[in-house]
Amino acid sequence: MMNLPIPKALLGYFRRELYKAISFVMVAFVGLFAFFDLIAEVDRLSQPGTSWAYYFIAVLLGLPARTYEIAPIAALIGSIYALVQLSATSELTAMRAAGLSTATMLKMIIRIGFGVMLLTVMFGELVAPAAERAAVPMRAKALGYEVDRDFRSGYWMRDTYRQEGQETRVRFVNFQGFDRDGDLNGLEYYEMDEAGMIRAWVRAKSARFNPDSRDWLLSDVTLQRYFDSAVPNAEAAKAGLTAVATPVLRQDSMTWKSNLVPELLTGLFVRPDRMSAWQLYNYSRFLASNRQATANIDLAFAKKVVYPFAILVMMMISLPFAYLHFRSGGVSVKVFLGIMIGVVFHLVNNLFSHLSMVAKMPPFLSASTPTVLGFVIGMAALWWVSQPAPWRLLAMLKAARVQTTFPSRG
Repeated sequence: MMNLPIPKALLGYFRRELYKAISFVMVAFVGLFAFFDLIAEVDRLSQPGTSWAYYFIAVLLGLPARTYEIAPIAALIGSIYALVQLSATSELTAMRAAGLSTATMLKMIIRIGFGVMLLTVMFGELVAPAAERAAVPMRAKALGYEVDRDFRSGYWMRDTYRQEGQETRVRFVNFQGFDRDGDLNGLEYYEMDEAGMIRAWVRAKSARFNPDSRDWLLSDVTLQRYFDSAVPNAEAAKAGLTAVATPVLRQDSMTWKSNLVPELLTGLFVRPDRMSAWQLYNYSRFLASNRQATANIDLAFAKKVVYPFAILVMMMISLPFAYLHFRSGGVSVKVFLGIMIGVVFHLVNNLFSHLSMVAKMPPFLSASTPTVLGFVIGMAALWWVSQPAPWRLLAMLKAARVQTTFPSRG
């Protein structure tokens, strides 16, 4: 039997056929979703002040994320198509007759699948997040406005910051939106000390992040401090005042040190499933340090870690289809079954995501359960179809059950 080593020529032939089929399916699906994205905003883009050119660029920038999202389904359908074609031309039958075992085929699928996984991880961790960040202001520009607020009061974030030699300060930061250059518009924050007393109020027309010094430069600043060290609290108590405020100061600019950086603010405008695992990890730590809910971010991070393995499992599930034989319409029937399996996997994956939020399941358990179930079902199906006569085996099991229920006499 051809178990070890795997012939390089045979492995290269399988790799070439599978990559070609998966690429074809991927291009077809990505093109289809790109068309849907283009027609989704037809009504809004027909209004004055909108731009089809900007929106077309935004759709193109969203293609890497689409590629990452549909990678498991494309890997499943493409692998089924390639293996069924090899079976239909009797090439797979000849290989099996020459000694190619099921275990060897499975090893080849796994080795080829790791290459697909690597490409998918590169799209999901490097290309897609960068493209999505660039697409956000493009979409806004196409629709005739800057990236604006979802709430009438703007966006709110909690920032905990401590300078060396000073006490920890908690800031409640609000801003109205940001422009295509990444500058925050209408920034305002309230700073409180460890005792919960408000110490400062700052409002700025805009804020620009300096990547070298890792701080923000506020422009057109209005500032007022409370319980300033220059004003003893005892005097305030004698006067019956609950707060002592300095005069309102106006400055052209001001440097602001904060833990808020553009990478963290991306989480407000980019869907968690389109962020990289590293961004999700940092964003979750930031929210946890500020005592904010992280359940949806932790789930997105777990799915990001497990998702590439779903591609490998989908390719392994495709192998049993090479053993199935239909009298007519074999390729179309198997591809249709592959599409149905992909749809079911997507639905089950979403179901467990909702269960994680509702039933408070551990994120990694929720994210990995559909993949593990797919692996178990796929391996059981592969063992079944690779038997010399699986239907005869089923008849033998039924006969044994009947024999046990009604033992022969005499």
